Amino acid sequence: MKPRLHVIGAGLAGLAAAWAACRAGTQVVLYESTGQAGGRCRSFTDPLLNRMIDNGSHLVLGINTSVLKLGQSVGATLSPLPPALDFLDMADGRRWRVGPFNLPVGWGEILAALMPHGDKSVAQTLGQTKGFRHFWNPLCLAVLNTRAEQASATVMARVLRALLKAGPAGFQGYAFPKGLSADLVEPILNQLRRNGALIRFHHRLTAISQHRLTFGQCIENIEDGDKVVLALPPWIIDSVLASGYCLPTETIANLHFLLPLPVSLPGPLGLVGARSHWLFVRGDIASVTISAAALPIDAAEIWGEIAPVLACPSALPPHRVIVEKRATLRHDAQSLTRRPGPTTPLPGVFLAGDWLASPWPCTLESAVSSGLTAARLALGRDDLRFS
Repeated sequence: MKPRLHVIGAGLAGLAAAWAACRAGTQVVLYESTGQAGGRCRSFTDPLLNRMIDNGSHLVLGINTSVLKLGQSVGATLSPLPPALDFLDMADGRRWRVGPFNLPVGWGEILAALMPHGDKSVAQTLGQTKGFRHFWNPLCLAVLNTRAEQASATVMARVLRALLKAGPAGFQGYAFPKGLSADLVEPILNQLRRNGALIRFHHRLTAISQHRLTFGQCIENIEDGDKVVLALPPWIIDSVLASGYCLPTETIANLHFLLPLPVSLPGPLGLVGARSHWLFVRGDIASVTISAAALPIDAAEIWGEIAPVLACPSALPPHRVIVEKRATLRHDAQSLTRRPGPTTPLPGVFLAGDWLASPWPCTLESAVSSGLTAARLALGRDDLRFS
């Protein structure tokens, strides 16, 4: 029998690993514990809103080259946004636009952000600057999903350097006009199926050994030459490998509101001085993202913030609140040193996921690049690419 690659977990990291191996001619078997692929990057029809909504709003930038190349290789739909981000100060109504050559801070602050000292936090590095409230703090929350008092200034500096080095192309934003599932996840699944991959939903991994995968009552033998990629969150890895990857995490809250009429918003709007952090609009659905969210979330409070921005009535409309309590790692200096690599004590078993050691924070980019790395290691093929 031809050696197979078993990929456990059909989130974005697992999908990337499966597709990288599949397009190289390897027989792939993809397992997913739920009935839908995508992980935290998925869409579903909400019965209350009667609309297709994303689990969470995601923005891809031009510097996210792994995500873009993956999307191009499967025919995904990514719609370009204006090459700038708009912000609104909810306290005084002031608006401004941020672009690669239009940062609302001086060069002294930029140099301090690019070259932080030691293991300082973002707040320790930039908290006393004029631009902290309007730029550095929103950027920190958006990029690291960690409060500035805890977030590593070193990691944010890496992202900022990548943005500035790439210029306008790196700052270019892309959205998924029909939703994450339709525009990204389904094209990957379709390509996997066309290339002979086996996709098995409702398979939750409960145990693993060198020769066996156990999914409850179902057992899958690992034959000689087979390899395994575990594209699972750290707490699931802990349960099957006793690995000790108990890393602190942060919450993301997403709220979706059904608007009385469709509203046009050219791109995501950053909100400063509010509990809401980002406002996205697709048709008659307004979506709010709150990074490093403190619970509980009061939907009426959030609607009260965004209704005037959208020129909508103040009465709370039908809505859905989605809270991911362990959405990302906490990007503090101590936690980042504990992010493990892609290897495991079991021969032929590798890890993939946005939480692994990476120059990037936990993002779509780190998820996709980790899947590609895991596939390369499993197949012994450093030449694997998406393009």
